[in-house]
Amino acid sequence: MGHEVLALVRRVKEGDGVAFQAIYDLFAKKIYNFVYRMLGSKEEAEDITQDSFLIAYRELKNLRKEAQFESWLYHIARNEVYQKLRHGKFLRYTLDDGKIAHAYETKRQSAELNPEETVLNDELSQAIQSALADIPDKLREVFVLAVIQKVSYKDICDIVGKSLSAVKTDIYRARLMARDALKKYLDGSVAAKPHSSYKEQ
Repeated sequence: MGHEVLALVRRVKEGDGVAFQAIYDLFAKKIYNFVYRMLGSKEEAEDITQDSFLIAYRELKNLRKEAQFESWLYHIARNEVYQKLRHGKFLRYTLDDGKIAHAYETKRQSAELNPEETVLNDELSQAIQSALADIPDKLREVFVLAVIQKVSYKDICDIVGKSLSAVKTDIYRARLMARDALKKYLDGSVAAKPHSSYKEQ
C-alpha cells in the first residue's frame, strides 16, 4: 500500500473525516466491483459497499497493521458477501453523515459511459458474470481478486485467510472453470451470430 494511503489511514484514526472521504474515493469502485462479481446484483453491491465502509470507519481504530488496510477492507466486504450468501441478509448501519452515500453516488454517475460504450461494456460484463455464476463461491472470489482486480497473491491470502499454496491451487482451478464456462457462453453467442468468431486462447 502506498505511503499516501497509509498517511490517510493514520489521519482517519486521529479523527479526520476528510481523510476517510479520500479513502472512500480511492477504494469504493474496487470494493463495489468485487461485491458485484460475487453476487451479481448491482443494488446489493451498492448496499454492501456502503455497509463495508461504514464498518471500516467504525472499526479502523482497532486495525493494528495499517499497511494492510486494503486487504482488511476487502476482508470486511467479503464477510458481508458471505453473510448475504448464507442468510440472505446482511448488517445495515444507519448513516450518521450522508456524505459517504452522496460521494459514492456522485462518483458512480460521473463514471457513466456514452451509450455505445455502455452497450459494449454491458455485453462483456454479462458474459463474465454468466461465467462466474457457474463457479463455486470460494473459487469465484479468488478469480475475481486475482484475474479481474489484479490483487497480489499475498494480499489474497490475507483476504481469504488461506496459505499461498492453497490460493494458487484455487486460482488455477477457478481459471479452468471460468474458461470452460465462458467458452460455453460465447459459443452460444456465436451460434446466434453466424458472422462472429471465437478463438480460445
